Amino acid sequence: MSAVRFLERHGMLASGIDRKRELVRFLDEMERVREGGEGSLKMIPAFLGGYHSPKDPQKLTVMDIGGTNVRTGIVEMGPEGMISSFLFTPFLTPGLEKEMNAETFFRIIAEGVSTQHPWEEFTSRAGSRLGICFSFALNPLEGRDAEVAFGAKQINVPDLVGQRIGSSFRNALRSLGKPADQKITVINDAVAAALGGRSFRGEKNYGGYLGFIYGTGTNTSYCTRDGKVVNVESGAYCSFPTGDIDDAYDRSLIDTGQDRFEKMVAGGFQKGLADFVLRYSAEEGEISSRTYALLHERNAAALEPWEVRAFAEDPLGNGMIAQSCSSSGDRKFLLELFDELTNRSARLCGISITAAMIMAEAGTGRDRPAFITAEGSAFTGQKGFREKLNAEMEYLACRENGLSYEFHTVPEVIFRGTAVACLSDSRDI
Repeated sequence: MSAVRFLERHGMLASGIDRKRELVRFLDEMERVREGGEGSLKMIPAFLGGYHSPKDPQKLTVMDIGGTNVRTGIVEMGPEGMISSFLFTPFLTPGLEKEMNAETFFRIIAEGVSTQHPWEEFTSRAGSRLGICFSFALNPLEGRDAEVAFGAKQINVPDLVGQRIGSSFRNALRSLGKPADQKITVINDAVAAALGGRSFRGEKNYGGYLGFIYGTGTNTSYCTRDGKVVNVESGAYCSFPTGDIDDAYDRSLIDTGQDRFEKMVAGGFQKGLADFVLRYSAEEGEISSRTYALLHERNAAALEPWEVRAFAEDPLGNGMIAQSCSSSGDRKFLLELFDELTNRSARLCGISITAAMIMAEAGTGRDRPAFITAEGSAFTGQKGFREKLNAEMEYLACRENGLSYEFHTVPEVIFRGTAVACLSDSRDI
């Protein structure tokens, strides 16, 4: 039994991915889309200009509508950046458990926020500004609103695409009899990560700023030399080499053919992909039918990254995967399998980040590295991912392209970046 040979047979081995060739292809598509051509990447510029730190502390209401949870809080910004944040208990993003229309989606969010804290107190405590970070592809609109461009990370809201986030949330507040006259700014989470990192940079002189999201989904963004922010929507990329199990998993989803890169690596899809990989492993005799039956009985389709991490750190422990292994051979195969899939995730993410650095002309000098704000539960929670990603970046970005970089985790970066967007100038694309 060999996980390496199994993955190689199915076209899913990291070592089978030519980094330099795939970087060229990724950059070619970025350039083509940026110039108005067709492609799966989006290269969406934000309607944001310069950020002016307030002379006196200002409070804002900030909302983060993510692929898993909705979080709301009050952020205070001052001359030196974020002074404080008060966050309320998150609640589950609507549409994950059952299908609904967009009107219901926004009404549930408005109800959830108002249940946690009287909405009238948000406006009285935090003034007239509201920032909304929406963790899906967005087309920015004049007036600081944005509409959903495509996809929604398996959220079952069929008519969500084309909806204006700010005005839809405002309408939901009004339907509940809540005050809805806030000045709303809507941005994407990757944009928020780049802006939050740029505002947190400290005194060191960095050579550019990028945002990297690796959680429920994956994405990159970068700040251009003239101050614009570009949302790459890298998770939507569809030209990385996929294996036949990747393709089978994609066909099982509601958005077949879309977001292929994201479906290969992101936390929101790893558990579903893992279930397909385990089923194929059992069918081909790589693991015993008993081990697979125990994993399936314990709901391998909901296999979370933290369970894989627990297994990697203690293969003989009490975790779900460890307890499902019926032989030492199965245990060895699964350890190797999950490690190799992490290798592939790191390689693909390294390619996408390096491409964004090159496009942004970031990190071109050793003394001025690119500041890459990394955000997402899988970045910190997936066993070995960060170390493997650094190895990929050292090879592709540093050795092959002469770039330098630093990964940073910035406290409450999404709230911080969304608040920065609220206080930034509007500008034409």
